Amino acid sequence: MADRPEPHTTTLHDQPFPELLGYPCDVVVSSDGQWIASSSVLHRCSRVAVYRAADLSCAHLLTFTTEAESIAFHPTLPLLAIGLDNGDEYDRKGGLTLLECDTGHRVDFADPAWGIEPVRWLDDHTLELNFFTMDNEGAHWTARATVVRENWRNLPSDALDLTALDRTPHTPEIPRVYDCISPALPLLRTLAERAGRSYDAQGGVGAVAGLERVSLAG
Repeated sequence: MADRPEPHTTTLHDQPFPELLGYPCDVVVSSDGQWIASSSVLHRCSRVAVYRAADLSCAHLLTFTTEAESIAFHPTLPLLAIGLDNGDEYDRKGGLTLLECDTGHRVDFADPAWGIEPVRWLDDHTLELNFFTMDNEGAHWTARATVVRENWRNLPSDALDLTALDRTPHTPEIPRVYDCISPALPLLRTLAERAGRSYDAQGGVGAVAGLERVSLAG
């Protein structure tokens, strides 16, 4: 019996950033320009992908069952901070993930009662965390804390207790502070063009293959 021919496939979209599934939410670039990080959030699930800027290859892909609404690179290190919030109105939880892009070292810290959004680096040593929760009556509550460390590299899993941080409470009338974030899609298009590629956030089907017809007749 002759070998069956391989099915023919045609690639529809040979574009970078496929890990974002066509839904980029936030994009940040490391201070040295070597790393690109982008989040993709879909109702209480999210991905954070880290790419090498030179060729747009994916170096790290992190998946969460919470919303990674806020991502921020350290001012000088290839260190990405990710704020997490589960989005549950009645059982709020969150956390902080730190990823060293060059080594892959990752450490996760949890908060059992507050979501974290946004995260901001104030300087080389200081990380600002903005906490958010809701009470049983549906009122919004926010608080802010800073973490100061001389060295942010290779942190162990017990390096930080989020629940023990000295937080400054905010009344519900005071909004949370966000950095000015550029729209994700235009920035990703620009970064793709610099690497000689194009990007239009096409998600969904990436390729179609014709299947060989098989007769079920005896």
